Amino acid sequence: MNTSGKTPLLRAKELENYLGVKEIYLKLEGANPYGHKFDRIAEVLVKDAMAMNRKIILVDGTQSYIKSLKEYAISNDLKVKIPVFLNERWKKKEYEEQEYIDFTREKYQNKMVFLSDYCKKHDYYNGTGYTSRQLSHLALEGLGEEITHKLKGQVSSVFAQLSYGYTVTSLYSGFVREWVHGDMEKYPQIFSCTIPKGNRIYDDYKKNLQIENIDRYDVKLNKYSRHLFTDECYLLEETLKAVRDTRGSIISVNEKLLKESANILRKKEDILLSTEEAYPFAGFYKMAKEGKILKGKHVIILNDASSNIKIEEIKDYSKYSLKELADIVEEWLVEFGDPREEIEDAVKNAMEKGFFFLAYRNGTPQGVCVLVNINVDVFLATYHMAYIGTKAGNKGRGIATKLIEKAIEVSEGKLSLHVDMENARARKLYEKAGFKTKYFRMNYIED
Repeated sequence: MNTSGKTPLLRAKELENYLGVKEIYLKLEGANPYGHKFDRIAEVLVKDAMAMNRKIILVDGTQSYIKSLKEYAISNDLKVKIPVFLNERWKKKEYEEQEYIDFTREKYQNKMVFLSDYCKKHDYYNGTGYTSRQLSHLALEGLGEEITHKLKGQVSSVFAQLSYGYTVTSLYSGFVREWVHGDMEKYPQIFSCTIPKGNRIYDDYKKNLQIENIDRYDVKLNKYSRHLFTDECYLLEETLKAVRDTRGSIISVNEKLLKESANILRKKEDILLSTEEAYPFAGFYKMAKEGKILKGKHVIILNDASSNIKIEEIKDYSKYSLKELADIVEEWLVEFGDPREEIEDAVKNAMEKGFFFLAYRNGTPQGVCVLVNINVDVFLATYHMAYIGTKAGNKGRGIATKLIEKAIEVSEGKLSLHVDMENARARKLYEKAGFKTKYFRMNYIED
């Protein structure tokens, strides 16, 4: 099972009230293991490198992309090498000396061709940028599938950031597949948001809704030449096709709007998002202010956004009494709760020998996790997750995921839990975090 993907889809009710638009959903890709949409691609590429028996991955791209691929590589005992070219000296400050390769004095006509040849010569896996278009598409198609299933096929529009077009084309492919399977009645409109100048897709879109010839380095001719049907042209044409076929459009936003949009998300929904990744919401915000957002369900994909959640360990009763802590557990567990005496017993154990965590948003408790110590080191897991729950209104914010991650961290993985067999949503959450079903627990209960 992949560790990336299945990210929260948050209903943004505060934004709905603020903008006067019903049903706004935020896809929080920052909830991926290493904090970015790129995790989806990185995980697939690392699997491919392992299948090809490569021990070293050459990775180049943005800092976020390098981070994702590096983390997945290291977690699978692979090494990474990061190329440093002229005007990229920032990489030497960011990465260890043994991680980068100094190409600052190399002469080349095409960077991608140069790195491809270098990988072949040294038997490295080429993970530079979106090298494998097919695998990258496969990884990102999951976005469309997740959105479709979560909203039961009723999606009116999707807003995504536009750079090279991978996300847009992958979304379109994912939606087409869901439509073929009968899970979606019609494709949602796809809106691509970008800077007003410098993006090739946007420039050609504004001219004539099609891609002109692109300069491309021809290895055989050893020079730059014009080709119409290159991989780049194909991707760009497919991007415009996705926008046209879904009756969407490409929206330009400026730096001022980006900053304003990131601030609104923080203030209204307590969502953390870097300004450079605020394009999709900025495009949506721009259309909303112009009154161009129609009724329906609107999804905004945020590449590195996550809910602003802080986890605090409660170590004594100075802040909350035993009764107050038990009240929180009892209230937030709702249908899957236990008798009061069992809850209080678990809370006492957690405070004395285990761990009791509260998740805060805006200084207010929103989630709880209770770990009891069962005093066994080998035969059973040392700690047992007795309870985990969130306050009503927090669905989709990733609070439970953060609490589970904290529980795994403090228990060093020596952790077990019980889950109701009918609670399919919880089971999927635990499985994604790494839990596996070893056996069924049976309690003796007198008639």
